[in-house]
Amino acid sequence: QEREETRERYSRALLTLFVSCRSVHDLCALNQTWAEALEVQKPLVSPASLNIIENIQILHECKHDRNEHLRQVLVEAQSDNSIDHVLIPNYYEEDQHTEEDDHEQLLQILSS
Repeated sequence: QEREETRERYSRALLTLFVSCRSVHDLCALNQTWAEALEVQKPLVSPASLNIIENIQILHECKHDRNEHLRQVLVEAQSDNSIDHVLIPNYYEEDQHTEEDDHEQLLQILSS
């Protein structure tokens, strides 16, 4: 359920950023999900914008992989006393901001 909601937010953000519209109904029909609308509208997105979208996806994948790797290192460090704990940051926390915050930051960057 949460994954589906994230996909919907992500699709809505991409449509808003990369598809010209005059109203929300130009982006997504009443009987469509945002993900479905993104697939329908994708042919209207320029190749340069598709490249930007791909880079955004890669960035999110790298961020997720980094978090998973750090989590694994911390778990191993807690179970293995031979690791020097000074080398492991004790301030590590999973990012507290949401994907929506990322989209808001992206909107701010693009508008400047």
